[in-house]
Formats: sequence, structure tokens, C-alpha cells
Amino acid sequence: MREFASPASRAGALPRPVKVLYTAFCAFTVAGLLSCIGLYDGVVRFGARTTPAELYDHLVAYYQQPTSARRLLEVTHFHLFSMPLYLLVVGHLFFLTGVSARAKRGWISASVAATAVHLLAPWCVHFGGRALAWVYPISGAALLASFAVLMGVPVYEMWHSPPIGR
Repeated sequence: MREFASPASRAGALPRPVKVLYTAFCAFTVAGLLSCIGLYDGVVRFGARTTPAELYDHLVAYYQQPTSARRLLEVTHFHLFSMPLYLLVVGHLFFLTGVSARAKRGWISASVAATAVHLLAPWCVHFGGRALAWVYPISGAALLASFAVLMGVPVYEMWHSPPIGR
């Protein structure tokens, strides 16, 4: 745990096999997040001439169609186990960077909030309809952006920072 409390960058000092493992984890996570965009397309049905209003209507219709609360609970159940694990791993990676303690707190807090809100987003659309449907795309974008920082900074420092002590 001392490594995570140190103000100095430790990501650059990791052994090469650890760097490869963490980089592979981040690459697979990016692939998983990008696949969410494909799944989101199935919900909102992107099209070259589709207006934002139509995308919004498709989102509301998808979650208010005969989607049972039981089905939403099953999806939420799975995501409540997987998303926090990703957050834990990329958060620990981010703690290994040379970013200031304040920035670490801010980005970790933003990631936790985005994860929590995005877990609630389908429920917001299901029960709140048009009034709360905005939560889904906004929380998804916040999740993508915050996870990009939590993964991007460590991967950059692992491969571009000189090891400590050299």
C-alpha cells in the first residue's frame, strides 16, 4: 500500500511484465467500453439523418417498452459486480501516477460518481421517462471520460516515464 501513498510516480518503475499486464487490462477495458457504444446504438439507433430528439425518443421507448423491473434488476445485478471491479483496478493504477493528490481525489471521485449514476441510469429512464432520460447519455459520457483518464495517464507514465532512481 505504500506505493499508492507515495507522491512520486511509481507507474514508470513497474517491472516490464506488470506493465504489459496492466496495459493489456486497460486495452481490454477500452474494447469493452467501446462495445458499449455498439450496444447503445441498438438502443438509440444512430443514423446519418437521425436527430437528437429522435435518439432521445428511441432511448425512452427502449426502457419503457415491456422491459420488466426484473430484467433491469438482472442487468443491474451483473453490473454492480463488474463495474466496481474495473473501477478498483483502474483507480489503483491511477494512484500509481505522479499526478497531484488533489487531481487523484478529483478524478477518482468523478469516476465513482459517474459509475454510480450510470448504474442508476436505466432505472431513471424506465421510471422517469423523458424527464430523466438525459441521465443515461450524460453519465455514459462521464464514465467514458473519467475511465479514459484513469487508464490513459498510468499507461502513458508506465511506458514514457524513466524508472525511479535512474
